Amino acid sequence: MNSITNLIREVVSRARQATQSLYFGFFQGHTYLTPNELHQLSQLVGITDDTVVADFERQFAQLIGTGEAIAYAAARMGFYEIMRLQGITKEDEVILLGATCAVMVNAVMRTGATPIYADIDPDTFGSSSQAIAACITPRTRIIVAQHSFGIPCDIEPIVSLAKEKEIFLIEDCALTLGSKANGIAVGNFGDAALFSTDHSKPLSTLTGGLIYTKNTELANRLRSAQVNCPHLSIKRQNKLWQRLLLEARYCVPARLGRLGLIDLFFSITKKITHAEGDFLADDFGTTIQSTYPYPAKLPAFLAAIGLIEVKRWTKTSLERANTLKRLIEIINQSSSRCYLPAAYKNKKLEIIPLRFAWSEPKGAEIRLRIKSFIHVSWTLFMTPIIATKSPLQNLGYEKGSCPISESIGPRMVNIPCIFNTRDSDILISKLILSII
Repeated sequence: MNSITNLIREVVSRARQATQSLYFGFFQGHTYLTPNELHQLSQLVGITDDTVVADFERQFAQLIGTGEAIAYAAARMGFYEIMRLQGITKEDEVILLGATCAVMVNAVMRTGATPIYADIDPDTFGSSSQAIAACITPRTRIIVAQHSFGIPCDIEPIVSLAKEKEIFLIEDCALTLGSKANGIAVGNFGDAALFSTDHSKPLSTLTGGLIYTKNTELANRLRSAQVNCPHLSIKRQNKLWQRLLLEARYCVPARLGRLGLIDLFFSITKKITHAEGDFLADDFGTTIQSTYPYPAKLPAFLAAIGLIEVKRWTKTSLERANTLKRLIEIINQSSSRCYLPAAYKNKKLEIIPLRFAWSEPKGAEIRLRIKSFIHVSWTLFMTPIIATKSPLQNLGYEKGSCPISESIGPRMVNIPCIFNTRDSDILISKLILSII
């Protein structure tokens, strides 16, 4: 009976979203693709074309710096490959941020290693050198330093700590692309960096990710291993293609509300028919079994989309930086101004935002005010580990181990910064009426 009641509530909620004339979400559809571009992309579905993938890897790497990039069907797969090549085993510990995605934890668990959670820095919502230092033991083999929402974490002390302790440092740049600390782009500080190109990330190929490194030996080892990675099945690639077409149509503010109802219908249908999903969604819990190869290669048609996204990146990043500037100006006129993280005032940082984020005591009230036009259920890091239905203790997280994350999480507010100037103007005008 409870499940039926919950389903009815979900249908009603999504029906309300569908009636909104403008509804702003946190994932991006490739709405700009022309019919000719879509036709060309469709010809690559299920096709092996290493040249396209290599071209995307090269051009993506050039966005970051002078290193190399190796692509996978998901960023966590590249993270797993680094751990495997580093010889991580059940005897080892890997330090993650206490505000991370379950897929990162799942990757650690696949190696048999123990995930250790370091609390967040409230000034950046990212990793803290002091919290990391408190977590280091003789078993620590890898530190993951996370840059959240587009904000660079205080990375330089973490680099010094990792070097002092001779621990391999990975930057988690899944949520941050193009941002700089002291003039250096994130991704260039650690031994390697992971970038996600999931549809909710800064540069979208629907699903996918890359490992970036300036260490030639590591890059060569990763590339040699990548050769042996399987491809996603043609069936899975066709499902991803259909999803791309769906999001290209509906992932705009004027139609996004309808996508919620469509997704709910697909979700119910999948449960009834036990059908395979479109996204790579088997890695959000404690299982280490997947209905797709892990790790897997990035499909050529997604790499081709990545090439288009790279060409658009200069314009995209400028629009987002301008949106952030305007959002800060607006919030500075409200009672929320004293709760903005210090990073937004730090002149040493150049922030290309994915989301504009802050935490305040009235966060839940603000989310309620804006839920009629923003998809607030996608607010990140309201709990230390997100995107999982598994109890957090099953992922090795002990309640109270990251008190700052646990405290500020339920009060988080996220504003998407992924829209063009025209749609951002509309979103900002709605925020002014709701918050100021």
